[in-house]
Amino acid sequence: MNSDAVKSSAVSTKGSPMQALALKGAARRWSAKLHRWSGLALLAFLLIAGITGAIMAFRWEIDRAINPKLFAVKPQSQRLPLQTLTDSVERRFPDAIATTVVLPKTSGDAAIVYIKSRMEAHVAHVHVVGMKGSVDFNQIFVNPYSAEVLGQRSTTRFVASWENFVPDIVRLHYALFLDEAGAWFMGVCAVLWFLTTLVGLGLSWPKAWRSLRRWTGLMVVRTGQGGYKLNYDLHRSANLITLPVLVVVAFTSVYLNLPGLVKPVVKAFSPATGTVEVPAVGARELSAPKVAAERVMASAREAFPGARLHSVGMDYRKGLYSVRLQLPGDVSPTGNTTAYFDMRDGRAVFTRKLADGTGGDVFQAWMWPLHTGGAFGLVGQCLVLLGALALVITCFTGFNVWSRKRRSERRARPRRSGLPVLGS
Repeated sequence: MNSDAVKSSAVSTKGSPMQALALKGAARRWSAKLHRWSGLALLAFLLIAGITGAIMAFRWEIDRAINPKLFAVKPQSQRLPLQTLTDSVERRFPDAIATTVVLPKTSGDAAIVYIKSRMEAHVAHVHVVGMKGSVDFNQIFVNPYSAEVLGQRSTTRFVASWENFVPDIVRLHYALFLDEAGAWFMGVCAVLWFLTTLVGLGLSWPKAWRSLRRWTGLMVVRTGQGGYKLNYDLHRSANLITLPVLVVVAFTSVYLNLPGLVKPVVKAFSPATGTVEVPAVGARELSAPKVAAERVMASAREAFPGARLHSVGMDYRKGLYSVRLQLPGDVSPTGNTTAYFDMRDGRAVFTRKLADGTGGDVFQAWMWPLHTGGAFGLVGQCLVLLGALALVITCFTGFNVWSRKRRSERRARPRRSGLPVLGS
């Protein structure tokens, strides 16, 4: 929310960087108004996005820290077959069917089993971030050595508990607990945020933009010169320092919340093979016999030496196992390769591999890891955390700049009209 109060906020010393901005006159006045009022309109959204985004940057680390009983197990010599784990879950929740098992990453990790209502096991659901599921709990934590159910929670329903803290934060971040309508609303807000950020950059753009000294001069925070100048400088500096991160996060927010609008644009430049339908081999009854999951896991390891198996899914509607793998060089921490196998005999049916994809596939694969910082490991997470904190700072400082300027203008009106000022 950069204002047009350059004269009142600039250093009076001759040659100040604030006196050498590129945008001036009417263009600056209108841009400042647009930035100010769009920022105020988006204030609540930006605060929610910033606070929840800071938590999401380290969501798994936070989740493990506050819920060790769900994630941590005592390592033993031999893990049980996946069928034993899913049978244990289905006995505990007889109205549900296990559809995906996230494999333990280390010997001290629990397995995570996702479930779906048995009544809907053959229904193809369109996934929408934050949309409610059909079961009260859809994420089950299981000891891979004993098949003991360690706990359960919902990633699609609000539950006020420490177990559900991170899933609740994720749903608040993406959809405000409003399901598809909330996802659309947050997506539209992300578009406005992206544009507002660009306008703010234009307001701060120095005339001599090729000079590093001009840019660093704009990032100086003046202290001891009043609250207005301090807030103004903090607002501008926080934005400029984290601008690359904020632009990436804002853009990826648009894609993740409004894929129906962005994907056709991407397709116009480079059709994505990721949209190709996986061929079905025939629906399977839930009680029908199927090959052991370990058999298709072994086939996946043989086909992709050196890959880490992330999860195994069971699609009864198509009669397929899906094995998700992480190959060296994959941008997603959960992998960008999926191999599909026939449930009846373990025959390989289809493979979706990012390395064989188009530019559109690569572009789309980067969106989620960039948004969360996972594409660059700890460094990426720290950058996203820094950007989220900067967003919160710009919200408070931007509001303070507007509030102080408004109070100042109100006090100035009686003086200009010759009327006495209350309290003087």
